[in-house]
Amino acid sequence: MPEAISMVAFQNGDKEAFNHIFNMFYKRVCFFAAGIVNEDAAEDLVQDAFVKLWERRLSFDSLNSIKAFLYLTTKNSCINTYKHQKVVEKFESHQTEGPDEPNIIYRLIEAEVLDEVQQAVQQLPQSYRKVIYLSYFQGLSNQETADYLNVSINTVKTQKVRSLRILREILKHSPTALLLLIHKV
Repeated sequence: MPEAISMVAFQNGDKEAFNHIFNMFYKRVCFFAAGIVNEDAAEDLVQDAFVKLWERRLSFDSLNSIKAFLYLTTKNSCINTYKHQKVVEKFESHQTEGPDEPNIIYRLIEAEVLDEVQQAVQQLPQSYRKVIYLSYFQGLSNQETADYLNVSINTVKTQKVRSLRILREILKHSPTALLLLIHKV
């Protein structure tokens, strides 16, 4: 769905356009929020951010402004939730700390980069995707991956090398994502 069409449809209250935007940003914003508060609270706060987005949909003219709104709204909600949790903990144990601002920025960047990497992995042939998923996302060794897929270890090694070569080409426009990919090797 082209951005201009989806934005007009979104502003007009089209549920499919909203679903498109939701699917585009939900996972990465949840990942970002889960770095600040627990996962259940993160999902609730992100859902609240999407409700606010829907209520204010006429205010947005681009996907970038929507993304910025979702991250900012979620960050503020997470910090408020975090502070509330700390007040409760302080009351119980007389101890308090605020969220580390560099950690929040790191989580934001990490969420964006991991989304880029996951999108790039989705462009790989299915057998390559499986090897990359098992090796890097599940942390299996080459032998464990080979056993799981019922292929030789040399097949796993070859597919990893070819996958990484393809991923480097796909991600060459994103130095941060490429750095993460090189670091994983």
